[in-house]
Parts: sequence; structure tokens; C-alpha cells
Amino acid sequence: MKKIKVCADPFPPYQYIDKDGEVKGRDYEIVIEKLRLAGYDPEMCIAPWNQIYKEFENGEQDVLFQAQDSPERLEKFYFSKLLRYAVTEIVTANAELVDLKTYEDLTNYKIGVIADFANGPEIDGLPSSCKVEFADTKEILQAVSRRKVDVGVCDQGVKEYLMTKEQVLYPIKELTYQRPLYVMFRNQKQRDDFDAV
Repeated sequence: MKKIKVCADPFPPYQYIDKDGEVKGRDYEIVIEKLRLAGYDPEMCIAPWNQIYKEFENGEQDVLFQAQDSPERLEKFYFSKLLRYAVTEIVTANAELVDLKTYEDLTNYKIGVIADFANGPEIDGLPSSCKVEFADTKEILQAVSRRKVDVGVCDQGVKEYLMTKEQVLYPIKELTYQRPLYVMFRNQKQRDDFDAV
């Protein structure tokens, strides 16, 4: 089997390191199994998005999963067939904001986002001046709860997994959207092998 370096950010319950130091998660299991069936021996790294994305861009990692496509990424890298759709929510601790109707309405508020993360055109197209960057979803949820930001952008499944009973956050239903997620490769043959399984 050929060694292949695989990375993803911690996004429980999809991929995370458990209390025993083992990598677990639904997307992790799917991707690793497909790579093994394609003839590869995966070496896994779970780290913050801004770290793994730089490592992937620099060639230190071969595969990055749970990635969203963008014109820039499509020019440089090879994307698998669809891994799954993620539901993205805009959440707030301020019940008065739950009736916002358009993404443009968000420009009047501080928006918590993950640093260097592609959230899709709905959020990525907003001015950077209204965005506050955080390392991960947990930090975003804390910042929204403590009202350091007005709203936060987060994956619905991750939010439900991480939220504590003390946190009272409201999704802005009109602004909930789906994002397609893929496995991103630096090498076309590796991508083709993965897709063929």
C-alpha cells in the first residue's frame, strides 16, 4: 500500500480526536475506508483549519477532506465526487436578530467565522470588515454566547454536538443553507483512484 497523508480540521461528530487520543467520526471513517480500498495507507492529521490548509497548499499533506470548492481551489487542486452536504446555520444569542431575511442584513453586525474557511458565497461574499475570525466552531459558539460577536456561522451538526446546556443560541432560519463538501487532492491520480471505489 502507498502511504498518503490525510488531514482535516476537528469537526465533531464528523472527525475528531476522542478522549483516548483516537481519531473518530463519520466522515473520517468514510474517507479512510475509501482510501484503503483504493490501495492507499492513510496517515491522519487532525488540526485547526488554518494549519492544515497551509500544510495542504504547501504539499505537506496529500488529501484534505470536508472541503468546499471555490474557483481558486478548483484551479489548483482536484476534487472528489460529492462527499455530503453540510447544513450551515447563522446563530445568535440575540432573539431580536432571528427575523433577519438576507445575508446583506448581516453586514450591520459582527459575524464570527472560522479563519481561512470557505463558507460559501453567501458568507464569503460579505465584506471582511464585518467578520471576526476564530480557530474553530467551539470558539465561535462561545463568542456568540458571550455576545463578543452578534452572529456566528457554524455547521449544524457540529453546533448540536458542541453546544452546552447553558448556551441559548437561536438559528436565523431564513439564512440557513447547504454547502457541498468534497475530498480535495493535490494529485489527480489519487483523486481518480478514490472516486473509482
